Amino acid sequence: MRRPLFLTGMMGCGKTTVGRVLADAHAVPFVDLDERIERLFGAAVPDLFAARGEPGFREAEARALVSLLAEPGFGERGVVVALGGGAVLYAGSREAMDRAGTRVYLEVGVDELVRRLRSEVEADPAARPLLQGSSLRLRVAELLAARGSIYRAGALCIDAHDDPAAVAGRVTAAVAAEASSGAAALADDPAHKAPALGSEAV
Repeated sequence: MRRPLFLTGMMGCGKTTVGRVLADAHAVPFVDLDERIERLFGAAVPDLFAARGEPGFREAEARALVSLLAEPGFGERGVVVALGGGAVLYAGSREAMDRAGTRVYLEVGVDELVRRLRSEVEADPAARPLLQGSSLRLRVAELLAARGSIYRAGALCIDAHDDPAAVAGRVTAAVAAEASSGAAALADDPAHKAPALGSEAV
């Protein structure tokens, strides 16, 4: 892995767990953007959400991402970044990530997301502010319907229903395939071909 990898998707899709598996497998650093937000702003994500509202929290999230991307040499090294579920909602953030590395959407359906999230939400409803106020299934379905096309656009889409090791393997294979196809396309581009022996530049 030679460039940053940004894991996106709904809460409960496994970004942090899969991200740690990927980082260990490739011996590269792992960054959880929520943890970075908490360090930068000195408060837990639910508390920031409660104090600032969603628009204010999204601004803080974007600032945390910008600060990460601005680190010297960030785009030139392997690193796995797990994003919050709404971190891709700003077009500017998506564009900045695409310039620096590769976005990967860990795709999980509503039923599986609800199964994964139910015990956490029942134990501490404040831990997931966006899931408050209606039935868990309804809220997850609404969020996925609103965000699904944004997650998919410009990203590698990976089925993330299986265990983290299997999902990480799919991500690795997809990234390798993309790199291989990109190298092949570059080789076929006449602008990047070496001149034939004996030819002269004009």
